[in-house]
Amino acid sequence: MTSTMQQRLFALLFALTLLLGGTSMHAQEQVRVTFTGFIQTIAQYGSESDYIRVGNTTAPYDQPTTRMGIRRGRIAAIASYGDLAARVDVNATDQKISIFNVYAEYKPHWAEGAFVKGGLMTPSFGYELPYSSSKRAALERSLYIFDLFPGDIDMGLEMGYNGTLGQSKRWQLESSLSILAGNGGKGMMKNIPDLALRLAMTERGANHDLSFGLSGYGGYLPAVDGYYAFDQKIATLKNNRMLRAYGGAFLTSTIKHQGGQLMLTAEGIMGLQPGWQNANLAVGPKAPATFENNILVQRHFIAGMAQIVERIKPIDLELFGRYAYYDRNRHFDPKAEQDLKLNNLTARTEGRSHQLSTGVNYFLQQDHLRLSLQYDCFLRQQIEQQAFVAAKPLHMVTVGAQYKF
Repeated sequence: MTSTMQQRLFALLFALTLLLGGTSMHAQEQVRVTFTGFIQTIAQYGSESDYIRVGNTTAPYDQPTTRMGIRRGRIAAIASYGDLAARVDVNATDQKISIFNVYAEYKPHWAEGAFVKGGLMTPSFGYELPYSSSKRAALERSLYIFDLFPGDIDMGLEMGYNGTLGQSKRWQLESSLSILAGNGGKGMMKNIPDLALRLAMTERGANHDLSFGLSGYGGYLPAVDGYYAFDQKIATLKNNRMLRAYGGAFLTSTIKHQGGQLMLTAEGIMGLQPGWQNANLAVGPKAPATFENNILVQRHFIAGMAQIVERIKPIDLELFGRYAYYDRNRHFDPKAEQDLKLNNLTARTEGRSHQLSTGVNYFLQQDHLRLSLQYDCFLRQQIEQQAFVAAKPLHMVTVGAQYKF
């Protein structure tokens, strides 16, 4: 996010705080301000430098790499007055300090569960994306999320309902409809915004919770010089706007037992992913400033993950395992003769990958302090003699500590 945008967001929040403060003085009430946050520090060892999340990697990149630093340090200030609230999240890493969330929210007391909020926020889509890293068992989301929603945040307006259904309160509904800038926190660069829809139902029982959710995301990206679409094995040049469309579903089950609880989760996402020749994304912090003179590519992808988490309550220990799959381009054939402009396509942008993760979290001080040990194995493909072959596995070990306040 640019410094100008940050200044505008701060000015907006300051004005809103003054408005809330002035209203509270007139009504003989006070604005309630609360602070919350967490800090994550990690040390990572990787058999190569890919996927290292802290520090700066240096050549040679295919050699064992060790880094340590602050993965996330986040503090949130929340000002509320009656049905109105404003929130600012500041995110700090070992490399920079930036704004994460800045939004105002309205929750009418006469319609409990309904809400409207606008500003910079995390889009509501799927299972992994909306959840804070401080609450997830694994330190990072599945790899495909970094391509589909780079930067984690976007500018937009969201409305919906989060609450119970019926007097028994057995069923809980989470629903949201979002209008988004569609460029991962870099501001509005398009003439038409993106739309996102998320619906999730949860049945709560005495010892068992079951949740099912559906999500959709759609938008267009300008393609001034056209783009290549992989609707079949050979990409064709098209001149209209490039579609970004995702559809997803997730299922999670939580079983409470005498020694703690077991959580089973599965998520699947598929759709059309716009990117360019050497990357699987065309939006977000790492995207080019303009779309001109870039070879844009639209790929049909499919991704998914399955996770098991066992929380052993008597000793506050959490064990987890996760498998994630990502097929970046379902129609790509390394033997097919593509246009000469697409001569740099590699398995990194077109191939399949598998991510195996397992770890343990130990909680102290009523879950305020978490100590983590995680192992990841990344299985990737490379192209040799016009065929996909398995590349050398990449191994990574992460040791982390998190404190929430």
